[in-house]
Amino acid sequence: MAPTRGFPLRTFVSALAVILALLLTGFAVPAAWTERNIVREDGFVQLTDRLGKDPAFQARLAGIAVSNIEAGLELPAPAEELGASLLNDAAQHMSSWPEYPQAWNETVRRSHRLNFAGPAASSAGGSTQPGDPASGESAAETSLVLDLGPLVQLLGDKLRAATGVQLTVPDTAVVSLGGPSQRQAVDRVAAYAPMWWPAGIGAAMALALAVLTARRRSAVLVCAGIGLAVLAGVWQASAVLFGGLASAGLGESAMGSLFARELIASSIAGFAPWVAATALGGGAVFLAGVVGLVLRRRRSIRPAAR
Repeated sequence: MAPTRGFPLRTFVSALAVILALLLTGFAVPAAWTERNIVREDGFVQLTDRLGKDPAFQARLAGIAVSNIEAGLELPAPAEELGASLLNDAAQHMSSWPEYPQAWNETVRRSHRLNFAGPAASSAGGSTQPGDPASGESAAETSLVLDLGPLVQLLGDKLRAATGVQLTVPDTAVVSLGGPSQRQAVDRVAAYAPMWWPAGIGAAMALALAVLTARRRSAVLVCAGIGLAVLAGVWQASAVLFGGLASAGLGESAMGSLFARELIASSIAGFAPWVAATALGGGAVFLAGVVGLVLRRRRSIRPAAR
């Protein structure tokens, strides 16, 4: 009779362990994706590749880069017409230049370092653009920024090659994407996302405890599989809801809203395979549990039939 009294306690512990495993998984998987694709520089560059091909966003960036050059441009009379023609072409077709992808990637890398690695030394030559810009160290400390310096440098190189005039262009061109509230959200993401691995280890240990203490281990697998499928559904629904918020404008400027909308769209698309993998994993665990229950039932029927 003693083992029988132990079964309810074992079942209770096993159920709690399954719930804990699912809760930890619910944090660990999105946090792991965020740490890999948002917090890490290389992942962020790959994620923002879609923005590098967005015509509206790139046209706005080109316009700001041209404004930075025009603000301090002094060309001799023979080169003025050629310089004006090149600037006009840059404002409309800069993203089609062969050198543009590399300049865009460097722009993303610089911006990621400013936003995630703390404020770097921003030069006083940051950009000014009505409505959108921020410049200098204070903007990097308190808001989300995009450093268009590589695009301005590319434009300066083109002007030098076309006119033969030695031009001095700013090394940085910092444009504001969002205010202090957005910066605080990014800081929290950078702080908590790397904690996915202890949560993942905890989830694995909790599931192992659930299986070891369960009276019917196959039933634990069935419940865990259903739980994983439910998690995948919750993540998908949350992604759709969060994507809807982006349409209302998460940034505090037109540039910030456009950047947020496109970045969230890329994030939803990038996270979708992880959601699908979790759902498939849950389905596999569920089927394994069902098979175990069927085999257990067959084993219990055979002695009774004899």
